[in-house]
Amino acid sequence: MPPHTLTPLGNEIFLVKNLLEPSLCQHIIQVTQQCQLQAAAILVETVDNQVRSNDMLKLGGSEPLLHSTNQLLFGKLVTVQQLLYQNYGVKFPFAEPCTILRYQEKQFYKRHIDNILLASRFQELEQGIPTRDVSIVGYLNDDFEGGETYFDRQNLKVTPEMGAVLVFPAYFTHPHESLPILQGQKYVFTSWLFH
Repeated sequence: MPPHTLTPLGNEIFLVKNLLEPSLCQHIIQVTQQCQLQAAAILVETVDNQVRSNDMLKLGGSEPLLHSTNQLLFGKLVTVQQLLYQNYGVKFPFAEPCTILRYQEKQFYKRHIDNILLASRFQELEQGIPTRDVSIVGYLNDDFEGGETYFDRQNLKVTPEMGAVLVFPAYFTHPHESLPILQGQKYVFTSWLFH
């Protein structure tokens, strides 16, 4: 298999194709289906179905299955961290625990920015929340309709490809949304890298 590369989509948005093998994607979906998902929040622990209507499963923690699944994904994120260092000369050695997102028909996540979680950076620092630098969206399946990731400022719509990972700045420069699912279910994992 050829080495992984950052495929530029323009405006500092990249795709790493085939980072996850199909069998790993299927395994993670099966783990997710065995677990109890919760309504996905915006900001910190705020559920607003007008902004975001999907479900989520937080990985990591002390539960063995969730911890080991998170470690599997962290092992793959090392490749992304190395590619970013080769491209920018900046290390992003830290990653937030991964979250699995499930979008069912008509579910969405409206336009948002990934690194604004509270009213101010000072509040985030007080709560020990790191500043997210790089957003990671890993596509675990592609057997559905709709559900593209859309960057309106960059006029870019990314169609999910199983095993591919979307990499982009988590800043105000890159607001994005997950368009509604028209048919089927979409599974992705997310994480954020920081310096």
